[in-house]
Amino acid sequence: MTNSLSIFTTMTNPEERMDPWEEALNCYNDLADEVIIVGKDWPDEFVFEHIGKTFQEGFDKCNNDWAIRMDLDYFFHEKDLSKIRKILTENTESPAVSFPQYQFFTADRYQIKTKICVALNKKYFKNIKLNGGGDLCLPTLNG
Repeated sequence: MTNSLSIFTTMTNPEERMDPWEEALNCYNDLADEVIIVGKDWPDEFVFEHIGKTFQEGFDKCNNDWAIRMDLDYFFHEKDLSKIRKILTENTESPAVSFPQYQFFTADRYQIKTKICVALNKKYFKNIKLNGGGDLCLPTLNG
């Protein structure tokens, strides 16, 4: 059984901020059935609450079985794309899937920074919200 996949990201003035937006969107398009971009109206004054609301907007706009939240500087390695699809297919009973997040210093020096919960199962878990954690943007289920 193949699951359909959406990726959502936020983007505000990416060229001014020097975000790798073209590379990121190319990466997301290689994996996802749809890519959703939100956050174009980011306020000048930073507010934590706005992050979660913006992430929730992106999640709500996703139309597929799984939704993956990606920051504009997050990338999947091209060798992992089929593995990611396989993992999502094998975990349809799970509300979410976490992936390791690597922080690269040089081409041959990196560390695993954390495991980050970015893949959310919209098909079977309708009550997922991005409103948890100290920054109000981590996924929660049924409150």
